[in-house]
Amino acid sequence: MACYYFDIQNGAQSVRDDEGAEFDSLDASVHAATRSAAEIGTGRLAKGDSRDVVIEVRDERGQRVCTVRASMEIEWHVPRSQGPHPWSA
Repeated sequence: MACYYFDIQNGAQSVRDDEGAEFDSLDASVHAATRSAAEIGTGRLAKGDSRDVVIEVRDERGQRVCTVRASMEIEWHVPRSQGPHPWSA
């Protein structure tokens, strides 16, 4: 088992993961980072925020091993209503 860290980029700010989590492989850590990015993006979308979610995955030595980016682009083809978003809670 190896420890990997997920640092979350939020615009100009970043949240550094100092705890990390253990995974059987690099692929397993990337899969978990991908799920995390999707969950964060879903939470943001519910608030009307469609910015990219970026997670930098680091290994035990602190080396970046990959970047996971979840993107959502909303392209409007009709005038946008000013009411609440239909997906908001």
